[in-house]
Amino acid sequence: MSKVLVTGGAGFIGSNLTEALLKMGHWVRALDNFSTGKRGNLIFDKTYPSLEIFDGDIRDFDICQRTMKDVEYVFHQAALPSVQQSVEDPLTSNAVNVEGTLNILLAAGDAKVKKFIYASSCAIYGDEPTLPKREEMVQNPTSPYAFQKYIGEQ
Repeated sequence: MSKVLVTGGAGFIGSNLTEALLKMGHWVRALDNFSTGKRGNLIFDKTYPSLEIFDGDIRDFDICQRTMKDVEYVFHQAALPSVQQSVEDPLTSNAVNVEGTLNILLAAGDAKVKKFIYASSCAIYGDEPTLPKREEMVQNPTSPYAFQKYIGEQ
């Protein structure tokens, strides 16, 4: 049984990932500030005593370090995923998607986690019409959100 941190654990993808990991027998810590994720997405929490839910923000380095304690694997799903919001409020979007990602990466490095899995976005490929998108494709971010996810990949 591995110890796993899922950032953005109350989001759509994060909550489904959290539940799947719990069903496989892993101990899971879900970190979310509930700004876009919903507490209701974690309704299965009473079923799994191996689930810890942390209400916190990845922009807070202290919470990133505290939630990383004893963790072996990190699934970094937390983000402000709106292209429109990244255009309207680029400072907040950047703070979450770039600085927050850096906080999680630094905390994971300090904690010597075994593996870090980062959720990027197909937005990094811009207006490329080819489907499905593949990692070998040329990256051409055309919005602040896309560029922020590209920075996270780098």
